[in-house]
Amino acid sequence: MQQPNNVIEYLETVRQQIRWKKAQPVILEEIENHLIDQRNAFLKEGFDETTATDKAIAEMGDPVVVGEQLDRTHRPRPDWTLLTLTGMMLLLGLVIQFFISSTIDGVGPFGKQVLWAGIAFIAMSATYFVDFTVIGKYPKIIFFALCVVTIAFYFSAETINGRATNTIYPLLLFPTAFAGFIYSMRNKGYTGLVLCGAAFVIPAFLSVIVPSLTVLFLLSVSCLIILTAAVLKGWFSVRKLPAMLILYIPTAVVLSMPFFMSMGDGYRAKRLQVVFNPSLDPMGAGYIGTLIQRVLSHSQYIGGGSPIDCYGASNVSQILPGINTDFLLTYLIYRFGWIVLLGIIALFAAFIIRAVILCKKQKSVLGFLTSTAIVSTFAVQCTVYIASNLGFLLFSPLSLPLISYGGKFLITNMLLIGLLFSVFRTGTLVRDKAGSASTYLNHFIEYNNGQIIINLKTWLIK
Repeated sequence: MQQPNNVIEYLETVRQQIRWKKAQPVILEEIENHLIDQRNAFLKEGFDETTATDKAIAEMGDPVVVGEQLDRTHRPRPDWTLLTLTGMMLLLGLVIQFFISSTIDGVGPFGKQVLWAGIAFIAMSATYFVDFTVIGKYPKIIFFALCVVTIAFYFSAETINGRATNTIYPLLLFPTAFAGFIYSMRNKGYTGLVLCGAAFVIPAFLSVIVPSLTVLFLLSVSCLIILTAAVLKGWFSVRKLPAMLILYIPTAVVLSMPFFMSMGDGYRAKRLQVVFNPSLDPMGAGYIGTLIQRVLSHSQYIGGGSPIDCYGASNVSQILPGINTDFLLTYLIYRFGWIVLLGIIALFAAFIIRAVILCKKQKSVLGFLTSTAIVSTFAVQCTVYIASNLGFLLFSPLSLPLISYGGKFLITNMLLIGLLFSVFRTGTLVRDKAGSASTYLNHFIEYNNGQIIINLKTWLIK
């Protein structure tokens, strides 16, 4: 509806005072709605439209003053608590890598880690300033483009021990892309839910052919979390119990397949048993688990662990593999005590809890889904890594985010964290487009010529 010239002039004057362009449309829409409501109130009191409009504008106040006040309260601000925790994790990782490199491998690896940290910081800064709503504008293009990139990585990647390891890094981005796909399927009922499940099959299949059971677990958990949240919040407009069954039964089947397949394979069955009791095969499949248990049993609460005579070697760094990558936490516990584990868990828990709190504050569906996907990806990595470093090796460790040695995991995680900051920086201004739950509810219940019409077809299919 075209507004009177004096309303348009008022809004334009307010707009000129607001420097953050992204905030301008949302703020002006709210002011316009307030002006209309106030004008309508004056019309009901008997004033003519021109007088009612003038009185509504006068009551709103000087547009310059209003605009300046809104400019001060609407500025992009990072969450300093989360940013500080990120800096602490990144700095801690560099300190730990310097310690390990200087005492064992020389300063060469640490120099590379510093370089990677610089690149990762640039990557985080880039995604921080990216408009995250692009995930909602082009969800299918982004999702399937990531599929193509992952497949390209698979065929071009170097195979190490039968595993295309470079394919893992783009796979970590799938939960975030999947959040956009879910956003595009909202309010499409069971059809949208099934299509989301079909889309998930693609990254799940790619993780199987890598192969990486850990990545499959991460994708399943992360995508299941955001799908469950979408169903519980009513964004698919479906009954919750049937929807939960549709989600959880296929997921349980997919995750259990490797274990059921192992039942007919004596070697795999033994490996599964060894996960829970490494001593069953201490020199074979349970070697790493047994070694971790022995190292941890010689660790103290505070301070260095007692000497170990293990397989003819007394230095833990000589017998424990990947002390700066896969089993960094085990090594740190032995060198400095269990207090290190408590400190690292506290640091990551603070980051995750703070991020979850901010996720719940998101007003838009897209902001909530995107931030939840990133946080769950981060949390699953941490959980799997800590569990494996304590000797529970059902899943192989990927990375202790921002702390483990290695540039690709560091850059990937910093990209995700930067996008998370982007959501928290601008998410309060994002408004979901047409197709919200209220829109479909209006189609579900209609009033026409004195009759209330309930359109079940719209409710069940859309």
